[in-house]
Amino acid sequence: MSRTTKISNQLNKYKGLLGILPALLFMLIFFLGGTLHSLSLSFESQETFSLDSQEGKFWAYKELFNVTFLQSIGVTIGIAAAVSVLSGVTGLIASLFLVERSRHWKWLNIIFQAPVGIPHLLSAYLFMQVLMQSGWYSRFAYQIGWIDSIEAFPVLVHDEWGVGVILAYMWKEVPFIILLISPFILKLLSDWREQSIALGGSFSQTVRWVIVPILLPMWVGGMWVVFAFTLGAYEIPALLASTSFGSIPVEAFQEYSQFGLERQPIAIAMNMVLAVISFLVGSILIFLQLRWYKQGRRVW
Repeated sequence: MSRTTKISNQLNKYKGLLGILPALLFMLIFFLGGTLHSLSLSFESQETFSLDSQEGKFWAYKELFNVTFLQSIGVTIGIAAAVSVLSGVTGLIASLFLVERSRHWKWLNIIFQAPVGIPHLLSAYLFMQVLMQSGWYSRFAYQIGWIDSIEAFPVLVHDEWGVGVILAYMWKEVPFIILLISPFILKLLSDWREQSIALGGSFSQTVRWVIVPILLPMWVGGMWVVFAFTLGAYEIPALLASTSFGSIPVEAFQEYSQFGLERQPIAIAMNMVLAVISFLVGSILIFLQLRWYKQGRRVW
């Protein structure tokens, strides 16, 4: 009897871990297994894939690290960072607006959450039809006389700075941030707003001193998810970025599908570099979060 009670107590103690066990097993078997397999393929000698070459192990990484690839890394990280920060800030502001207004305008939540169900490939196609110089917006601006010709519309598709890519990603990722943090903002406001008003605090002061410090780890975590996804996503840069843009996911797909079996380790090595960058950024954020907790959650 005592042994049964002891086992029951142990199960109750670790029931939280048992709840995530199926997802953990899935990650270990498929995600971690696939990552290790890809890593081993990227380390293979070139003669494994081509009989005409005698290059040794790590040849894919040696071929990658040149000025062109380093520039591509900078472009890819820059776009991912811009998308994550802009989506995070816009999502936070939009969530506060929704929490305040959605009680009166229920349809606002539907409008803000509609892009979540649209695939990235379809959203890229829609943005291409809307933002290109012969698209809907340029023709509308021409019809009402805002521009003298369709060619006068700003270049937002296949442009030099990737503005169309950033806008297309934000259209998808801002609703994700809203969906992630808006329920918690609603709960925090309902718990703390009356106390804040009683102490003479305004809404902006409540957000600054209460909502943001409590919400910060989840908010930053959501931005990291956006960063990691954008870093390795292929569809939107393939459709909206110029051919000379240098997006690593697009270059990896081209290496994998267009240049023969012997180039596939290079494509895998590109993706492994992106995975390492994403892991390092996540590790830095975790370190800063732990340090932030030790300092008493001081934000300002």
